[in-house]
Amino acid sequence: MKEKPTEKQLFDALISQTAYGIWVSLGKLQNPVSGETSIDLTQASIQIDMLGMINNKMHASLTDDEREYIDKVLAEAKMNYIEVEKNEENNASESLEEENKDTEK
Repeated sequence: MKEKPTEKQLFDALISQTAYGIWVSLGKLQNPVSGETSIDLTQASIQIDMLGMINNKMHASLTDDEREYIDKVLAEAKMNYIEVEKNEENNASESLEEENKDTEK
């Protein structure tokens, strides 16, 4: 009979799975189902918010290492979200400028 995972292993897996979903939604990793990379800022935002909620609800009962781990993952996710959001806004702006140039001709 297989041993059940420890609470630490379950916690690490939960945070890792959520982080993986964030990276996929930010287009940093391939979607394992489609094999493609795409950006879904809405989904990334929801997953970041869920991770933040987990952190807030569990913060008092976490060990220092667990707190540090989730805080690090959250900080990286938020920084990457902002970076991708800015890039998307710039790309949209550039596309709009190109469209305007084409219609002026």
